[in-house]
Amino acid sequence: MPFLTFRSAPILPWRALVTLPLAGLILGLIGPFGSYSGMSLFERIGHFMLCATLIGSASLIVSYAVARRFFQGFWPLWAALLVDLALTGPAAAVVYLSLHLIVPGVAARLQPLDFLWQNLILALIFRAVSLLISWARIRDGGQIETSAPSAEAASDLRAKLPRGLRAEPVLALSSEDHYLRVHTPKGEALIHMTLAEAVEGLPHGFQIHRSHWVADTAIRSADANRVELVTGLSLPLSRHRRKAFDAWLDATA
Repeated sequence: MPFLTFRSAPILPWRALVTLPLAGLILGLIGPFGSYSGMSLFERIGHFMLCATLIGSASLIVSYAVARRFFQGFWPLWAALLVDLALTGPAAAVVYLSLHLIVPGVAARLQPLDFLWQNLILALIFRAVSLLISWARIRDGGQIETSAPSAEAASDLRAKLPRGLRAEPVLALSSEDHYLRVHTPKGEALIHMTLAEAVEGLPHGFQIHRSHWVADTAIRSADANRVELVTGLSLPLSRHRRKAFDAWLDATA
């Protein structure tokens, strides 16, 4: 099915981790799966906040790691669903331990299958939300115009990207040892190329750090220490490059 091949790039911003307890709070107030009848309000809130934080953090970290390790950061939906399925068992164990700690009587009444299907439903809901966020990143990043290829370096860079990313605008570059992480609206890819070589073919940007370069049109905001792109990606801004970056930003505005 075509939708199973939809590709996105999971990212790991601290804001996503911070919102997990809030998601747990909302679930606690709603009381899904009949929890409102067997648990008090504060028991529900404590249980769902704990589970959402632990399970959600594991899902984000594993998704980010798997996408980078096996799909160059640009993974298909079927891989995301396999990760969700693989995490269902450990997530069910977390829910059981949480219930056993907070409301042992409720934990004793539930069957193992109950923990599994309930966690799978919540995992699919959270996956759908993450896909919507990914779609929004792709939409925002896709509004950036691709600058005309300039020189051999740009052609070399694009030739090394996965076919699905070659036509996408390059938003940022991140050096990782002897490799280069190329960030685009639809995802990222790890290629064998130095940052200096890639920057030669991408003149419309600024090297904000010895390991990071950003395109001028991809910047959403910047402060003293970080530069945030339209996709939500946040990269460090070197202190000794800050004045030059501010002057360059003013000149390109």
